[in-house]
Amino acid sequence: MHTDPLEASGTNASRTAYVLRAWLVAVVPSLLYFFALVFIRADSLRPPAGALDATFAGYSILAAPLLETALMFPLASLLTLMIPRQTRLQIVLLAVICALAHKFGGGWQQVIASFWPFLIYSATLTTWLKHSGRDAFVLTAFVHALYNATFFVAGALGNFMAAPGG
Repeated sequence: MHTDPLEASGTNASRTAYVLRAWLVAVVPSLLYFFALVFIRADSLRPPAGALDATFAGYSILAAPLLETALMFPLASLLTLMIPRQTRLQIVLLAVICALAHKFGGGWQQVIASFWPFLIYSATLTTWLKHSGRDAFVLTAFVHALYNATFFVAGALGNFMAAPGG
């Protein structure tokens, strides 16, 4: 019997496993994309100025995932009502809308870079909404926070490696 690795299940252990799997599915391709951009010199290992301070870390790792999940939640609920029984379409539309919203912060490159993780966040939110709104919100925010924390650590390592003599 084939099971979907991102399928929702009810136990706390399964919630934790789901978050970890979803985080890996979101972050590994995104890191590969980022390193490909670095390789072709379209991006840099050195993070933008101020990206490694405590305020930015708190915002990107804690506040942004909560805020963005809070904005995604009613949209996911609306898509469920507008196009019932079309889960894949709901997920893709939600991801496209969220990725397009990132154009304001960084242009088309940001839209492209954010589509994949938002596809995973959208899958998490949409899948878990069928079970519990609270679980859907919490698990989506956790996946997003782990993703952002990974890129924060990558930025810190990149800053260290790009420093003179590093």
